[in-house]
Amino acid sequence: MFEQAFPERNLTVILFKDVTNAGEIHAKLLDRSLEPELALINPRKVQSVFALHLAAHKSVAAHEREALATHTLHSEVVFNLSGLKHITEGLKRFGMAEDASEVLVCRFDATDEDIAATRGLVKGIEVDIETALEGLRDQDAIKKNYKTGDLECQVGVGTIEDAVLARIATAPMR
Repeated sequence: MFEQAFPERNLTVILFKDVTNAGEIHAKLLDRSLEPELALINPRKVQSVFALHLAAHKSVAAHEREALATHTLHSEVVFNLSGLKHITEGLKRFGMAEDASEVLVCRFDATDEDIAATRGLVKGIEVDIETALEGLRDQDAIKKNYKTGDLECQVGVGTIEDAVLARIATAPMR
């Protein structure tokens, strides 16, 4: 688990592996009965913690301007992480699937009760995000989702990280 501070906001992030109840959680997410409200992300599509931070920052900015593209601040994180302009496709590609075995859970301004409820909700093993994320990352899927070109990611020109961050940062905001 780690926390990232934003002006007047905090983001708590927890990574779970070997999740056994993803279908149950996904159903609660879809019928909007998930408590507490969470961003549920497929960690295989997350290039880095910094990319997640950038998406969260864009979400907070949109929330402050009352210009969310999605229904909630937490779904906005998933959407902004996608770098897409199509909301449904972004949520589908980057959100937690109903058969997921790993999930990256994010909560803004989490209380101790929220963290305890999240740990009680997800039946899985909590792992260190800094070390585990790199092992879960699917570089081929990331390249495909962000449409990174070979030239763009050549040594001396740029990296996949650079391309992903550019896509997230420059995706249109509503």
